[in-house]
Amino acid sequence: MAKKKMHLTGFVLYAPAPHTMMSWIYPREKIRWHWHQNEYWRSIAQTLERGKFDMLFFADGWGGGNEASVRYAVQFPVHDPLLLISYLAGFTQKLGFAVTMSTTFYAPFMLARKLSTLDHITNGRIGWNIVTSFSNGEARNFSLDKMIPHDERYDRADEFMEVCYRLWDSWEPDALKMDMENGVFADPAKVHRINFRGKWFNCQGPLDVIPSPQGRPLLIQAGASERGREFAAQHAECVFGAGGRWFTDDLAQRALKHGRDPSKIKIIWGAQPIVAETAAEAQAIEQSVLDRIPPQVGLHLMSSHFDMDLTRYSLDTLVNDIEGGAIQGIVESFKRAEPVTLREAAQIYGRGMMPHLVGTPVQVADQMEEMLDHMGGDGFQVSPPYYAPDYYEDLVRLLIPELQRRGVFRKEYRGDTLRDYAFEE
Repeated sequence: MAKKKMHLTGFVLYAPAPHTMMSWIYPREKIRWHWHQNEYWRSIAQTLERGKFDMLFFADGWGGGNEASVRYAVQFPVHDPLLLISYLAGFTQKLGFAVTMSTTFYAPFMLARKLSTLDHITNGRIGWNIVTSFSNGEARNFSLDKMIPHDERYDRADEFMEVCYRLWDSWEPDALKMDMENGVFADPAKVHRINFRGKWFNCQGPLDVIPSPQGRPLLIQAGASERGREFAAQHAECVFGAGGRWFTDDLAQRALKHGRDPSKIKIIWGAQPIVAETAAEAQAIEQSVLDRIPPQVGLHLMSSHFDMDLTRYSLDTLVNDIEGGAIQGIVESFKRAEPVTLREAAQIYGRGMMPHLVGTPVQVADQMEEMLDHMGGDGFQVSPPYYAPDYYEDLVRLLIPELQRRGVFRKEYRGDTLRDYAFEE
C-alpha cells in the first residue's frame, strides 16, 4: 500500500525575524543577502521549489511599532508580501504562494480583484490565508478606534466570503469569447452583476477580472478558537492546525455538520525541523538559536498577540490565571495544555510556537511521521529558526531526500496549480 504523501510549506513573514525571535542575528560572514533584498526571497523560493514544497506561505500583520518591537524586530517591520509574490512568480514555475489578507480591513471587491489578478500572474499558484485580525493596534492603523469584537469579526467574515464567492462566480465559465473575427470580447449575458446587499457589505459587481486559472484562490485558515474552527469548517480547504488529535476530530465533526467531506480539508501543523549530519551538530544549532533570545522578547510578542501588557505580571504567574487575550485560539491552547508560567510561555513564544524537531535526517523524519500518526493531519508548515536561505537549503539538502526515500514526500509536482499540489495524495 502506498504511503500517504506529506505536505510541506515554507512559513514566513516578509520581516527580519518571522516566527523565531532574533533569528535576524547571524554570523556576518555567512550572510549573503538581508531580508529586505529581493535576492534573499528569490533564493528561498527557488530552494523550496527545488525541494518540491507546496508553497511559500506569508503570514502578515498590520500593527506593532512599540519600543520593544522596534528594538528587537519583534515581528516588525513587516513589508507587503502581495507585491513580493508578483516578483517571485517570475523566478518559479511550480511553487505555490499564499498571502494573508484581512476580512476586517479589506473591502471584498478589492480583495477578490487582487487575488484573481495574482492568480493570473502566477498561472494558478495563489492561496489566500483568511484572517479577521485581532489587535487594537491594527485597528487604529485602519481608522478604527478599537478592534471589532471577536465573534462579530467572524460573522462579518462569513458575509465577506459570500461576496467574494459571488464575485468570483460572476463570470460564467464560457463567458469569455475573445472572438476577433466578430469583434466580441465576452458575452454580456454571461457576465453578471451580483447586487449584493448585506448587513456589513454592499457590492454591485461583476468582478472586473476575467476568470483566473483556479477560479478562486486556495482558501486557507488558521483560526483555533471555537468560532474560528467553525469558520474553517465552513470555508477552508487547508487549515493550519493547533493542538493535536482533538483539533483533527473537532474539525471533522464541524465539516460534516456543514455537509463537507473532512478528507477534503487538509490540516497542516507548525514545526521547526533542525537537521544536521549528526545529532550533536543539530542540538548545537538549536542551542545557538535559543541562546540569542532574551526572555523579555517572547514576553513582548505575547503582549502583542494577547493585546494586553503582560509585563505587569510576575513571570511566575500561571497563564491560566490571566484573563483575556486577543487571539483566543492561542490562549485556549495554553490553557488546554499542562499549566505553564508566564516565564515558560515567553520562552516558547520567543523560539516560535512550533515544536523543534532536532536531529539527523533519519531522526527528524521519524519524528515527523510519528506526529502525523499521532495527531492526524497532512503535513507541516516549516518556519526558519535561523537565516532563512541557509535553513531551507539545509532542509532540501538533508531532510527532503530522506522523506522521499521513505515514499512520504513527492519527487515531482503533479498538476499545474496550487490546488493540485495541496490535494495530492
